[in-house]
Amino acid sequence: MRAVILASILLLGAASPALAQAPTPPDAATQYRDMKTRAEAGDAEAQWNLGMMLLNGEGTTRNEREAWRWVRASGDAGYENGMISTAVMLALGQGTTRDEAQARDWYRRAAERHRSAHALRGYAGMLIMGQGGPQEAERGLAYLELAGEGGDENALRILDAIAPQVAGRIDRPRVDALKAEWVAARGRPD
Repeated sequence: MRAVILASILLLGAASPALAQAPTPPDAATQYRDMKTRAEAGDAEAQWNLGMMLLNGEGTTRNEREAWRWVRASGDAGYENGMISTAVMLALGQGTTRDEAQARDWYRRAAERHRSAHALRGYAGMLIMGQGGPQEAERGLAYLELAGEGGDENALRILDAIAPQVAGRIDRPRVDALKAEWVAARGRPD
């Protein structure tokens, strides 16, 4: 069961913001310089965009370490994509030292702060797999279902893939209670 869940999460993780392709403008080098100016001025969205440009080599030389610096600054500022990308980069060790416990915490914080279905999916995957902390399969399943209900299509695909493995193995009333607890405390994810 763990292998199917892990494969589903890893295959669908490619849709995460940290791996997103930055748009290719007519003059990428000019856009990079402009984005860097905005990022240096403290614009959290520009910091994230600059990080993505560095990660993908758009308008500049690809540089994971520098990408990490800007993505993390964006996450520290509370920008949703910055927080999620910080989690992804920590989980992968991309531009920084791999740290699953911190990745799990960043996903949780992004999901709580922004009611983000995408972040909740990442957090759920780490709970299900026991990455960065104890395995909490039922809590992870509850959060994965909430992410799917919140419109995260990858969460729905993962649920479809793992359904045969979890059928009959979970405490459905507990999963439902955990979902209700999340919604009561934070609202439904978007």
